[in-house]
Amino acid sequence: MSASTLPYMKTNPQVIFFTDFDGTITLEDSNDFLTDNLGYGQQKRRQGNYDVLEGKMSFRDSFREMLDSVKTPYNECIATLQKNMKLDPYFLEFYKWSKENNVPIVVLSSGMVPIIRALFESFLGESPDDHLHIVANDVESRDGKDINSEGGWQIRYHDESHFGHDKSREIKPYAALPDNVRPTLLYAGDGVSDLSAASETDLLFAKKGKDLVTFCERQGQPYTVFESWESILATTKDILAGKVSVRAGVQLAIFAAFVLLLIVTLDNRFRVLPDSIHEHLPSHYAGFVVTDVVVVTCSTINVFSGCKPDSPTWSQVEKDLYLHTGWTSTAFVRFEHKKEEDLLPADKVVIDLKIGRLVPESTPESKNKGEEWEQRQGGIWLKRTAKRHASDSQSVITSVDVLFGADAVDPRLGWEVNGTPLLLDSRTEELETRISVRRGDLPKAKKPVPRINDNGRFKVMQLADLHLSTGLGDCRDPVPAEPVPGQKCEADPRTLEFVERLLDEEQPDMVVMSGDQVNGETSKDAQSALFKAVKLLVDRKIPYAAIFGNHDDEGNLKRAALMTILEDLPYSLSSAGPEEVDGVGNYVVEVLGRGKTAHSALTLYLLDTHSYSPDERQFRGYDWVKPSQIRWFKNTAQGLKSKHHEYTHMHMDVAFIHIPLPEYRESQNYYRGDWSEAPTAPGFNSGLKDALEEEGILFVSAGHDHVNDYCMLNKDTNEKPSLWMCYGGGSGFGGYGGYGGYVRRIRFFDFDMNSGRVMTYKRLEYGQTEAKIDEMMIVDGGIVKGPGEDN
Repeated sequence: MSASTLPYMKTNPQVIFFTDFDGTITLEDSNDFLTDNLGYGQQKRRQGNYDVLEGKMSFRDSFREMLDSVKTPYNECIATLQKNMKLDPYFLEFYKWSKENNVPIVVLSSGMVPIIRALFESFLGESPDDHLHIVANDVESRDGKDINSEGGWQIRYHDESHFGHDKSREIKPYAALPDNVRPTLLYAGDGVSDLSAASETDLLFAKKGKDLVTFCERQGQPYTVFESWESILATTKDILAGKVSVRAGVQLAIFAAFVLLLIVTLDNRFRVLPDSIHEHLPSHYAGFVVTDVVVVTCSTINVFSGCKPDSPTWSQVEKDLYLHTGWTSTAFVRFEHKKEEDLLPADKVVIDLKIGRLVPESTPESKNKGEEWEQRQGGIWLKRTAKRHASDSQSVITSVDVLFGADAVDPRLGWEVNGTPLLLDSRTEELETRISVRRGDLPKAKKPVPRINDNGRFKVMQLADLHLSTGLGDCRDPVPAEPVPGQKCEADPRTLEFVERLLDEEQPDMVVMSGDQVNGETSKDAQSALFKAVKLLVDRKIPYAAIFGNHDDEGNLKRAALMTILEDLPYSLSSAGPEEVDGVGNYVVEVLGRGKTAHSALTLYLLDTHSYSPDERQFRGYDWVKPSQIRWFKNTAQGLKSKHHEYTHMHMDVAFIHIPLPEYRESQNYYRGDWSEAPTAPGFNSGLKDALEEEGILFVSAGHDHVNDYCMLNKDTNEKPSLWMCYGGGSGFGGYGGYGGYVRRIRFFDFDMNSGRVMTYKRLEYGQTEAKIDEMMIVDGGIVKGPGEDN
């Protein structure tokens, strides 16, 4: 067939836009609306949709059965839909733009022409222009009755195909045109009947969260997700303007899909992806409820056995329950999750999960409701209910995760850790492998806004080098060796008890975790270790900011994955920072002034000092702050100055890092506190100290060297105090101590914005536990002050 004989080619368009109607141009599906409100109802319709997706029933038969349940006269059906159907808010703009730019719109629908035309007239206020074409099913009389009488109409399918209307047939003649005349063919849809049409076009827009997305994923069909016609309009404009080459893009997408499929297939068999990727796969399924939880065991010696769910409704928590200690097997928790609106009559929703060897007790109320405990492998017991609307309750389980250790905690809102470890075998009991579940909707954690207190004070607690493990951890160089005579020292409980005591005694307004929160060597599940550091702060609603040290990412998670976890936790101010800047965790925290002012009174700069030297031959030891970070710091500081000058009271700038600066080694400078080990600063000096002084930073505080806790004063060329360089002092028993009986400690910075004064001191875990060790004033009147200087 030549181009001149094809109806949509009469104006020689460069682009033709084919589209579904119901649920694509409209916000709701008109046929679903009729069935749910005038026919046999929503539950039966959803069951039919499910049967189509599972291949148990043809779309044609399911759709006819659905519409046959509607007995309302046809004219009344149209009137009902005109009152209730709504147009996508951006389609009208697309409609007008397409007319102005010679882009024909061809509506290919499984609905019926009279309804579609009537709805367009209602939406547009007039009959559609001739650049919009409608190709759909029709309506006909049932048993010779008037269609506008009760039970008098039925659908008349467009063709004999499986769908009743094979939309691809309308597109194929255009797809077969020679390249020199063939226009770009686009398609938008939301349901399974759109798949055949999509395969004939150059680009498919599939509506987010609808069946077409699920079907495309199963069939390996490339697609672009859309939520409204706003994004469709923007993309179509780019295509028409030549900014996007769709056919090349589709070829690339197909190739990318093939590569992805190959990787996933290999990973299923051989687990080729790194653990850091597996461990960081998302565990949240917004809008879903859990309908089942199981444990599966997989062979590691049979390369032909996969260990992935084979159904899209099942997800796997990508954490080996044995933490890779098994010689021949791994084990994983899987859970089935479904959208609440897609639950079928036979589906049961999990409302409770317990672990134990015996059947948990049931309340009389549960028994009366028919809610019995069901056993699963690993000692898991599930209580499930088929009661409708149970999923509306905040007690229903909506997600599942796995944590490790007898001291495992979960600081995420709505999550709780089961008190008993999985009973799969002796290994999971030894590792204390635990299930954590979320109940109810996914809460949205709001970023806290730190503010100076009404009395003008603000206290920062620096937690340096916690060195937490997966599990209880082993104490290194503890003083005393036994906290209570005869009691074994367990690193993490003792560290966290120390931190908890000082949180309650000092009541800081903010906490800075300055790196090595996680002891990577002993953290096979870094998430479990990190959660312990954060839980104490979340429980007390204390805002906190974190940077990383050289040990944090030596476990199973890298910096980026750890920061993503931190960013989503309650009360966290942590941020990955700009992608174009070296490192993860270069960012600013602004503490607002007292009262209701929107101006900052205190700015904290946090910088990533990386890990080990990239050039051991020339610069042994540790890495250094990179030029991109220094540029970012200076540009940010200079950019904020004008805003800070608008604040009518005093403003201060400070900084936190993990690895100390090379200038920490300058022993000729005045310092106060313990210098018990040689500072392990970088061998290369990249100039951060000079940049800090140039931008008016009052003090910088580091961690890393556990048994150093001094503050050192640097002076400028005029011998005026210019910068304090402090250590936090090691707080965690999972990291080294030693060096003559080092007692763990924590540093505090107490800001008084009334006088512009900063006092700093340390608190000890043992010995003089009530004293403020080496308390001194380091800033007064907003200016760096040295020892003995007049106030």
